[in-house]
Amino acid sequence: MKFKNFLRSFVKFLLPIKPLLITSSLLLIPATTIVFKQPVALALMADQIKEISTEFTVLIDAINPASGIIISHKKDTYYVLTAKHVVETQDEYAIITKDGERYEIDYQRIIKLPRVDLAILEFRSNKKYQIATLAKYDYQAEFRHVFVSGWPESRLPFAEREHLFSPGLLINEDYELAFIKDPVSNGYELFYNNITELGLSGAPVLDTQGRVIGIHGASEGTKIYDEESNSVARVNIGFSYGIPINTFLESVNKLNIGLNFQLENSPPPPLTRKEVFSIEAYLKVPETTDISSAAAWANRGNHLYRLERFAEALVAFERSIKIRENFYPAWYGKANVLSALGRYNAAIDAYKKTVKIKPDFYLAWRDQGALFAYLDRPHEALISFHRVITYKPDDFAVWYLKGNVLAANLQKYEEAIAAYNKAIQLKSDFADAWIGKGEAFYRLGNYEKAREAVQEAVRLKPNDQEISNFLNSLNKDNLPQHSVELIPNQREVERRSYPPRKQPNLLW
Repeated sequence: MKFKNFLRSFVKFLLPIKPLLITSSLLLIPATTIVFKQPVALALMADQIKEISTEFTVLIDAINPASGIIISHKKDTYYVLTAKHVVETQDEYAIITKDGERYEIDYQRIIKLPRVDLAILEFRSNKKYQIATLAKYDYQAEFRHVFVSGWPESRLPFAEREHLFSPGLLINEDYELAFIKDPVSNGYELFYNNITELGLSGAPVLDTQGRVIGIHGASEGTKIYDEESNSVARVNIGFSYGIPINTFLESVNKLNIGLNFQLENSPPPPLTRKEVFSIEAYLKVPETTDISSAAAWANRGNHLYRLERFAEALVAFERSIKIRENFYPAWYGKANVLSALGRYNAAIDAYKKTVKIKPDFYLAWRDQGALFAYLDRPHEALISFHRVITYKPDDFAVWYLKGNVLAANLQKYEEAIAAYNKAIQLKSDFADAWIGKGEAFYRLGNYEKAREAVQEAVRLKPNDQEISNFLNSLNKDNLPQHSVELIPNQREVERRSYPPRKQPNLLW
């Protein structure tokens, strides 16, 4: 049995993106009225996707402007889906449509969905506006091209605002742990490397057919005070994340609101070479306007890093450090780039510099620990993970990583089980932790407990053939002790399956 390799996730973007071979199927949601549209045979050019998205993407005007999408229409009432935090506080909100029309929102009629960061707004108009087509399928089957389209924060009049259309890649679930900067909550389970900005909360995440597969929520970052300029700068330190449309459909279905949706469930076809190159025009990083700002150079480095232009990103982070020697986000970004380039010792030095400047910056401790684990330095890895737990005890990912090191590197299976249990306590639907727990029990010869853990993993991931195969092997009567060799040593599996160390191509 080959288990998902958590370590390869942290040595970021080291495998090429493969073409997708996919099929379509049908979907029925009982309590929701759905208008099925004939699936489009081909993926679309980037310009076409941008044009489609602007038809149903709206600006939500408030003290903190944001974005949203029109998802349904009944008589003269339109319904807009956005992130709940956009309308969390009672305020005067208005929706501005593509044609510049402004519609005031009745705050009392806003529907805030439970347990997910989503809300539904409504406005009335006799005009005809385009409804977004939603898409529900297995987004995580492969790395996929996705797009974020919305209205960045601005104080300019609507007619003078610039619409943002940003391409990127959906991060496969096997790699998500490398990019989750905070425990998943409120439905955030889509991770992608698109460059996003403030104001795009509630914007659509689109596939290559212009269909909405998620709602953008945030871009990982931090605010840092600059004593010299007496100002606060926002620095990107990671990636972007959103809520899958799957989650929205499940949530709204339970409320039985009775909205009409345009929904498709066929995955998009592979991109042609022409379609791939149409995306390239949007893969540009704006030049740094304030060349004396450490934050500006760090943000440029992060943008380049997201686009896998690692050498250029490294230059940008070094420029940031030259301007401000103790600017820890730049050191952290530099460490991530060096790790992606396979320069592991230099990456560790940069992580160490990061935490020396800011000891409570747990992300650097976590990534450093994962890199130590990959380099077969388990004791140093555990020290790093302990520091994460000190500063961020509710980080389920680090408990899982700790369990992996204890089990795979040190064969301390009982301690590993305790770590996996803590990860599960923090995130009960974390299938990989259940798998790790099952394997640890298996190694201890406790097949009954192993079956129970793997059965839960199968329940959470019913379509994962590897997990099902593991459960089938556990269900064999009188499983002999020597059958433990059916599961290869995890570290050997990691070494064999680790992807080639070559710079990937976003447009592969």
